Amino acid sequence: MADDMKEKLKKKITDLRDQLARNEAAGKNLKVDPTCRQLRKTLKRTQRRLALMTPLSLEQQQTRANRMLDLINKRLSDLTQGAKKVQGNPYVHSMRKKLKSVNKKKKKLDRITKKLSEKAGPAAPAVPAAPAAPPPAAPEPEKK
Repeated sequence: MADDMKEKLKKKITDLRDQLARNEAAGKNLKVDPTCRQLRKTLKRTQRRLALMTPLSLEQQQTRANRMLDLINKRLSDLTQGAKKVQGNPYVHSMRKKLKSVNKKKKKLDRITKKLSEKAGPAAPAVPAAPAAPPPAAPEPEKK
């Protein structure tokens, strides 16, 4: 059932993109024209709904968290640069809260990655390679 819904959403996204492409080719401004605005809004909603139905892999989640950290840190540094009273700025407070939540998410993903690597790590060395045999000793000459 979920796969059926995903296919419907994918089809709807391609249809909306085609309609927007036709409107753009007709010379309409996609951001100003009311029908185009509605099409764009519907497209974004459909894309979000499809994204919610398809979970991200662990690597994708990590790259997303890192990208969010970079964006928030950049914005925070822009807000606080040269400011004497940072505490009173509500934007700084909001950014710090976002930074905290993204840091929590990143730490959680790191713990999961570490746990997975520990599971995979001992399994590989469990079967050690055959120890290298010492080279054969040269036979000693017999004494007469």
